[in-house]
Amino acid sequence: MHLKNKKTNADKKPNPYPDKATLWSYYMQAIEPTSEEINKMFPEYHPLWVQQSQKIKVSGERFSYYREHCLGVTQTQCAAYLRVTIRQIKLWELNKQPVPFMVFELLRLVHESVHFRLSHKDWNGWFVDTQGRLACPDRGNLSFDPLDLTMVREVQNANRVYLQQYKQLQMEIEPLKAEIAALKKVSYANVLLGELSEIEHKLASVLGKMRNAACQNKSDSKHIGYTMA
Repeated sequence: MHLKNKKTNADKKPNPYPDKATLWSYYMQAIEPTSEEINKMFPEYHPLWVQQSQKIKVSGERFSYYREHCLGVTQTQCAAYLRVTIRQIKLWELNKQPVPFMVFELLRLVHESVHFRLSHKDWNGWFVDTQGRLACPDRGNLSFDPLDLTMVREVQNANRVYLQQYKQLQMEIEPLKAEIAALKKVSYANVLLGELSEIEHKLASVLGKMRNAACQNKSDSKHIGYTMA
């Protein structure tokens, strides 16, 4: 018997075009794989970063849009970053000179990089430390791990509920305060009435004593008169 030699995957020559899975990936990202050089150098399988490189056609208008609206930098800042002159940036954006692919690709990669996405003036100085925690620049001992950040919204919601309950209790307490103040006034008035009543009794007692004393004096006067007569 003669054994037939079977070709292995290593011996199989790749097709000079994207395979079905790669084409499907291009389709789902709405990207047209039009670069013949890429199809030749990356037969069948195209890594995702290669696919993304065909996402946008290079032009002066596209370059200007990425610079101004995606990266948010001026022509001067862009020139400083790329180590070129401002005049060169203007020539590219006015389509007076073709934009080199590597220059355009650099802006695109910067825009899609993690460092760019983590960069914002409101988060100036914040960074991810070696333990994977988001560290605050103002307080060295303040940092957050992913679980801490996921709990922030729950803490904020709980705080919002507490504030609402606090305001509701304040609204309920205000009438009670007014009622207590009124009761205090009534109580004070009752105390005054009690004191006035007590003074009245004392006055009545004094008046009674005075009447008794007057009657006694009158009786004594009569008795003295009779005696003298």
